[in-house]
Amino acid sequence: MTSNRLATVAQFIGIDPRELENLFVCEEWSAELATGLVWLGPQAASLHGTASTPCGIMDLIHLYDPADWQKVLQALEDAATSSTTFSFSTTIRPGPGLHRPVFCFGQSETIDGSDGTIHGTFAIARVCMETVPDRRGRLN
Repeated sequence: MTSNRLATVAQFIGIDPRELENLFVCEEWSAELATGLVWLGPQAASLHGTASTPCGIMDLIHLYDPADWQKVLQALEDAATSSTTFSFSTTIRPGPGLHRPVFCFGQSETIDGSDGTIHGTFAIARVCMETVPDRRGRLN
């Protein structure tokens, strides 16, 4: 990933660009609008819990916090219907009481809202956070 792209990701998240790769897995991804297929990098696919790539949108978001599904789907639908930039943040929920912050931004290039591509970047926290009623902490 280029240093410009990494700087943009760091700015989006609000951290020092020099800290980005220590704290987050950053990988580019793409989606083909005609088929709805999403191509992820190997680390992003693993952290999203997808068995294979390409995958579908629902395969991509199935571990996201269900409270965020609507906003994520809306961001992707908006990107699929007209050429635009987009961003969203959510958390991957790999298990009860665990969450892993995810930031995504990208750009779409559509033709009539039915064909084209979406290109994006995921920044996924390298560590899971544990949420327990009486405490919050990190897990490796």
